Amino acid sequence: MDTFLRHAEQLLDTAAEAREGGAHEYLISVSYLGAIQILSDAAGWSLPALAAEHGATAVYRVQRQGKQAQVEGWSAGRSCVLKREWPQPWVPPTAYPTLQLLTVGSALANDRSPQVWNS
Repeated sequence: MDTFLRHAEQLLDTAAEAREGGAHEYLISVSYLGAIQILSDAAGWSLPALAAEHGATAVYRVQRQGKQAQVEGWSAGRSCVLKREWPQPWVPPTAYPTLQLLTVGSALANDRSPQVWNS
């Protein structure tokens, strides 16, 4: 796997782990020297335009919405989109099943004894 996709996967892992706080969308640009810039106010820009504006070799858009994280990447004409949904936390049930024994008819001891009739 090349560096471009590896970085996208690492960003996705980080976004999924940090799902509780922070910004819901941000952009990361990587220059040809390896310098990283985090851009929080780049709404409306396409990834190729951001790369040209900042002289970046790769640009990533990280989004977190609801139960999902997404990373969209662009580098020299290549692009990728990675998504991950995180599972719901396990919640123990609040109601437990119960078993109730039912009796059928009368349960008297005499009802179960043999009957003898004299005529």
